[in-house]
Order: sequence, then structure tokens, then C-alpha cells
Amino acid sequence: MTDPLAALDAGLEVADVDLTTADAERVRERLDRGHGAPWVLRRCVLDELDLSGVDLTGATLDRVRAADVRLRGAVLDGVRVDGGSLAGADLLDADLTDAAFTGVDLSRARLVGAHLTDTAFRDCRMVGADLSGLRDLAVTFTVDGCSLALARLADAHLRGWRLDRVDLSDADLSGADLRDVVLTDSKLRGTDLRHARLTGADLRGADLGEITPETPAVLRGAIVSAEQAADVCRALGLQVVSR
Repeated sequence: MTDPLAALDAGLEVADVDLTTADAERVRERLDRGHGAPWVLRRCVLDELDLSGVDLTGATLDRVRAADVRLRGAVLDGVRVDGGSLAGADLLDADLTDAAFTGVDLSRARLVGAHLTDTAFRDCRMVGADLSGLRDLAVTFTVDGCSLALARLADAHLRGWRLDRVDLSDADLSGADLRDVVLTDSKLRGTDLRHARLTGADLRGADLGEITPETPAVLRGAIVSAEQAADVCRALGLQVVSR
């Protein structure tokens, strides 16, 4: 069996090593020390390790499994994460500037206070992720092709965003600033939009789910298609006819 600490000492490219059996502090020390170049970790296991504050600037994490890993305040600037799992990861106040996540399971991940400048999430599973309270003007991350069902985005500042193939079903967007947002091939089924600001939001490419008599007030100021408007009218008991 490979000694996980010895594998980290041997070089910057580490593959197929289970690091969960090693002392978390020693793992963190070795990752911080590095080898003069960014780490490349392939198919390694980091489940439940406390790596708070670790510096993984520029690292590549290829199909790494790190469920419930603790990365509070970690520096992940420019990191590339391809596949694998960070489900339940604690990324509170982590620096994810210029990081790119592709096909990663981030379900239940906690990203409150994380630095998300030019961060990209593509085709990721982010069910139940906590991104609430995002107000920083430097929050410019993208979430193309991601599932954010049941995610928490209450009071988030998302003005002017472009959301492509994003599932926000049953997500909490209450109080969010969604002015001028454009949704393409996205879902808002059961999404909590109470007190959200939607002036200029283009929802023509969104699945709005069930239309109720409360929908017009919730969507006040948004741009909808003629078909969506007809659904709203029917929900209000109005008869829609074509001339």
C-alpha cells in the first residue's frame, strides 16, 4: 500500500493515493510546501480531511474524491477541477478566483463568503449548494449547464448574469437581485422568488413551472414570451383569444 505522505514527498504529480488515512495537518503542510510548481492530483481520495487554509494555487484535481472536505479559507486561485466529488465541501471564505470546475459534484457544498471572481462552474451538480448572501461586486462566476436545484441563493447579487442550461428548481432566490438577468434553456420550477428584483430580467428562455395567481406579482418587471403571458392570464382566470 502506498504511503500517502511519501507519495506527496516524491513529487508534485500524485495518482491513486488515499490520503484519508494520513494525519490532516501533515497532509496540509506538505501541500503547502509543494515542489515549486502547482500540484497535480489524479484520482486521489481526500474525504473529510481538514485542509483549512491550504494553498493549492494553480493545482489540477483530476477526478479527485473529496466529499465533506474542509477547505475554509483555502487558496484555490486558478485551480482546475475535472470530474470527481466535492460534495458537502466546506469552502467558507475560500479564494476561488479564476478557478474552473467541470463536471464536478458540488452538492451541499458551502460557498458562503467564497471569492468567486471569474470562477467557472460548467456541467456541475450543485444541488443544495449554499451560495447565499453573495453581494461582492467581484462576484462574477458562471454556472453554465449546472443543476442548482434546492440551492440557497437568498439575497444574492446576480444582476446582468447570463444563465445557460441552469436548473434552479426549488432553489431559494428570495430577495435576490436578478435585474437584467437572461435565462436560456433554464428552469425556475418551484423557485422561491419572493421579494426578488426582476426588472428587465429576460425569462423567455425559462421554464416557469406552475403558474399561479401570485405569479404576476412575483415576476413584476420581468420580460416574458407571449406564450408565458397567456399562461399568466389563464392563471388569473382571463380568457385568452387570438384575433
